Amino acid sequence: MADDPVPVDGITSSNVSSEKGSPSSDAPEQTLVSRMKFVVIIFVGIPYILYIIWSMFLLTVLPDATGTWDYLIPFGKLLSMVVGGVLALLALLVITRIGKAGKVSDAVRLGGVVRMVLFLVPGALMSMLVPYMITQEPILKLQIVLPEPGTELVAPLSVTFSTEEALGILRRRGMKAVSLRWDFDGDGEVNEETVTPTATAYFDRQGGYNIVVDILLNNGDTRTLRRRLVIPNAVFSHNPVLPIVDDPVQFSIAHLVPEDVKLREVQWDFDADGIPDYTGTDLSVVHTFLRTGPQEVTVVILFDNQTQQTFYRTLDIGAPAPLPFPVTIDTTPSFLEGPPPFQIVFSVNTEEPLQEVVWDFADGTREVGDRLGHTFDARGTYQVRAEARNLDGEIARVTKVVRVVNSLKIPDLSFEGSHPVENNRITAQTPVVISLTPKTSLPLVNFFWEAPNASEVHSTDTKFSATYRKDGTYTAVLVGQDAEGAVLRLPITIEVQPKSDSVLFDMEPTQGVAPLSVQFDASESYIPNEEITGFVWDFGDSKEPLQRLDSAKVKHLYKKPGNYTVTLTVYTTIGNSFSVSKTILVRAPLLDACFTVSRTEGEAPLGVRFDRSCTAGVPAKILWDFDDGSQSEDIAEVVNHVFEEPRRAYTVRLRAEDANGIISTYELPIRTK
Repeated sequence: MADDPVPVDGITSSNVSSEKGSPSSDAPEQTLVSRMKFVVIIFVGIPYILYIIWSMFLLTVLPDATGTWDYLIPFGKLLSMVVGGVLALLALLVITRIGKAGKVSDAVRLGGVVRMVLFLVPGALMSMLVPYMITQEPILKLQIVLPEPGTELVAPLSVTFSTEEALGILRRRGMKAVSLRWDFDGDGEVNEETVTPTATAYFDRQGGYNIVVDILLNNGDTRTLRRRLVIPNAVFSHNPVLPIVDDPVQFSIAHLVPEDVKLREVQWDFDADGIPDYTGTDLSVVHTFLRTGPQEVTVVILFDNQTQQTFYRTLDIGAPAPLPFPVTIDTTPSFLEGPPPFQIVFSVNTEEPLQEVVWDFADGTREVGDRLGHTFDARGTYQVRAEARNLDGEIARVTKVVRVVNSLKIPDLSFEGSHPVENNRITAQTPVVISLTPKTSLPLVNFFWEAPNASEVHSTDTKFSATYRKDGTYTAVLVGQDAEGAVLRLPITIEVQPKSDSVLFDMEPTQGVAPLSVQFDASESYIPNEEITGFVWDFGDSKEPLQRLDSAKVKHLYKKPGNYTVTLTVYTTIGNSFSVSKTILVRAPLLDACFTVSRTEGEAPLGVRFDRSCTAGVPAKILWDFDDGSQSEDIAEVVNHVFEEPRRAYTVRLRAEDANGIISTYELPIRTK
């Protein structure tokens, strides 16, 4: 028995018992070894296999973008470290036992080592791999929330991107986004910077776009998210994106026509009857739908090279949402068609107290104010939108369509009527009754008149008839339009002078912006056969008018905007008095502070972007007061600020001052949670 192999870790040569036999006295020992192996398999092998299965499960569910399985991370790391240590200790014990077995061959030793390695390596790999893999950052994805998944992408369209899921992953790892820089065309230039997780881009052409957003974190790190957007088709554009009944919709094919290609004709069919509703060469048109529901719109583009393209799209015409309060847009002039440059004064008409009115003139210009003037310099159709916000924060949106068309030339235009028109001007004494009829040899020209300030208007058709009872300078506008849509707007100045035996005075300037200094001059006044002893001026801006005698030339400062009636009373040596009145318009200062915010509430620390681009006028000085002890004189249009204190309401104020010292302020509340 001296030559029998010594078992190594329960492993013996497979042919020992067969060659030399197995004495009956060794049977109990072999039975004990078999039972020990069975116990080892039950108490070591099964937990070992379960550990491998557990590790594979962790690698399957982690890292988890939703955070559902994140609670398993500490248990997985702890178990991996414990099992790793046990496997290392077991490997050490087995190697030690193999090394002490001195009466076995090298082949037996090698076999034992191989079996040990095959047994321990899977567990060791899992113990090393699992703690590393399950703590990795999940893949950060840039998602599209609008249009909804499955929607056919047809340009032009607006696409809203969201990083909400990615920011949620970063927040669970203790990182917060300070700002997001969006590149919508993949050219490396930042198109928009936000502090909110979403941004909307407008794509007017078909093709592939590389969307990139860089997330700047509070620890100084940056995460970059990328997505490829493919828009396979393109048709004509329409604004608004969600058209509603009885609201004008602007259609455009400008993005479909190459710059070097000339158009012969454009045919629009808005009711799917096969008959063009509009034919011309304009790249944009406006149409108003009179019923709700789906409506197919077709446009046929005919080119000079005898080719044509046809595009169609089905629009869902919706019912208008009720306005939260009544509001309309008033304009001067009221007929909103004319050649460039076309000047229009817009104002909102409502009895609701307003917080602000934001205007979008559809030519890239946005302004804030109740009453604004705007000039359209290029031909086209513009859908002007006004957003009126009341004191409760409710917003009413109303629109007006402006058409800037070709100028109509009428070389032989003349007038018949009550007064001669010389150099487009009429001069007469009050009261004046004007009666004018335009004449031309051009066919198919329709005329009408606009007379906004006449005392009485009797007719504004082809024949203009109106009465002016107060002296002053007025403007009546002759509007002519031919069959092709070209428009003539000819202003006729009507100078209404006071009677020859009345008091006269001039104002310089006749209107302006507050504070406005006006020079009044009554030196040309005279009373036949009487001598003037003094002048009493009532400037119309005081409850108690000045009663003292003054000179013929005086200056007066109007500090506030408004319409003021200036009355001059002249006294003579024999006690007679004569009076005359004029009206002066003092407009509000052009400076009007305004800003918008990226968000008004959120969890502290709360990062907010402030944008003062809506401020009217050109401020020379800017002061931001964030109501947390910090201020900024940064003249940039966009500033960022972080509110650190939770559960607090802040009132952020913007103070703007122009070069003349005029000051305007604006404020908005910010709340942290």
